[in-house]
Amino acid sequence: MIRISDFIIRPSSLQQKTVLFILLPIFLILTSTGYLGMRLVRKVLLEQWQETAIAKLQQKAHQVDMRLLRPKELLQLHQNEPNLDTSRIVDQLRMLDGVVQVNSYGSQPLPANQGNLERDVPLRRGVPLRQRQKLEITTPKYDKELKSETVSLVSAFTDSAGKEYNAIEVVISFDNLIDQIVRSSWWKSNKAFLVERDGTILANTTSSGTAKSIEARRQKFGATDPLEKLTLTALQTNDSGTVFGPGKPPENISGFCRLAEAPWTIVLIAPGDMVLQPIINFRNSYFLFLGIGIVLALLYLRTVISRTTTAIRTVSRAASELADGMSVLPLVVRSRDEVGELTQNFNIMAEQLQERLQLREAVHVAKEIQQNLLPSAGISLEGIDSAGICVYCDETGGDYFDLFVPPGTEGKMSIVVGDVAGHGIGAALLMATVRGLVRSRVCQPGTSAQMISDVNRLLCLDTTRSGNFVTLFFLTLDLETRSINWVRCGHEPALVYTPGVDEFTELR
Repeated sequence: MIRISDFIIRPSSLQQKTVLFILLPIFLILTSTGYLGMRLVRKVLLEQWQETAIAKLQQKAHQVDMRLLRPKELLQLHQNEPNLDTSRIVDQLRMLDGVVQVNSYGSQPLPANQGNLERDVPLRRGVPLRQRQKLEITTPKYDKELKSETVSLVSAFTDSAGKEYNAIEVVISFDNLIDQIVRSSWWKSNKAFLVERDGTILANTTSSGTAKSIEARRQKFGATDPLEKLTLTALQTNDSGTVFGPGKPPENISGFCRLAEAPWTIVLIAPGDMVLQPIINFRNSYFLFLGIGIVLALLYLRTVISRTTTAIRTVSRAASELADGMSVLPLVVRSRDEVGELTQNFNIMAEQLQERLQLREAVHVAKEIQQNLLPSAGISLEGIDSAGICVYCDETGGDYFDLFVPPGTEGKMSIVVGDVAGHGIGAALLMATVRGLVRSRVCQPGTSAQMISDVNRLLCLDTTRSGNFVTLFFLTLDLETRSINWVRCGHEPALVYTPGVDEFTELR
């Protein structure tokens, strides 16, 4: 059975926890913040680029509009004259830059493709001018006589009755009209078009000045290229804008701007990586420096945190050695923070623990010595079996018993049971003192009472200042006389068990 807990990562060291719970979250936060910041900056830079690109197109479109506006303004200037002098207007129009021919039509019909005036308009001088119709601009065509490409600006005039009586055609060199556009660096280095609203291409970066090329380029903008189709749709609804092709960065980007004085639109198509190169360079530099910054930040954090983890690891290793009973040197305190305080407290603990380990070793040695002072086996004499045992609650204690045959005696055995007040090493030391005093005094002649009195007198000399005391029961067996005598010094009475009558008797 698969459990979810099997897939949970459980760090086994402080270093792994640092990487998983500190460095990794910081890396993700910094990366996410940097990415979101890059998206925001990229959006702002892209909007600024679009505004700059459209402004450049608008500048060139304005130059074309200004050249078209000059003859229009001249015609508007004379529209309110009471007596229209056509020849004077024609002379003024011919002096304008880019105007190659000016035709005035009166009684003759306008030529084909010269505008919307397709009927005869009589030429009458001195007739009051009522109004001027909207100017019509024609599609560029090749003029065999002029041997150049031209456009015509046609204006028709009506009298007070609304009858058309005169029309003026201003023939403008198309090359001169778009000269500022063609001379632009972006026109030469990119794919550019001058198109009508329906998509008819008037000029592009591959066209030449021959009549054949003019007819050959009378193709529709957006006939095959998907980006051109999107651009054509956009320019039919907007005066200016940019369109991005597919891809990131887009393979191509188009910008367009409509002229104000002619139904034409300037379209520029450029490779996306070239147009957006500053933004792409900024993005690459941004992510490069962001990555370097994140790496440096993580390395700095890891260096700082590794000091803490190293200090904690050192304390942990020293604690393990101390637990194994090894001697540990004091650790160097390198900081004043919690880790430094932990190290300092460990040094204090280690020192105290080592003292306790030494004391424990000393107690262990004292236990061995005290156990050696107690009889390891009982004594068997004629008709008598003796045995004893003493179990301490601690390593050492003040409980004491002894079984021995006094030196130089025959058929006698001494039994001693004592209890030193207190526990631990102090009671054990006093117990050893009592044992030595009893054994040494029993070797000398005297009664049991005399012997214990002498022992008590000597013991008082050693315990006067401490106030420690010992209770004792001393018993002597005499096999020759089959008698016992005892001395009880504050100890509990001994018990005598008689199996025949099943009775206990106290030796008081």
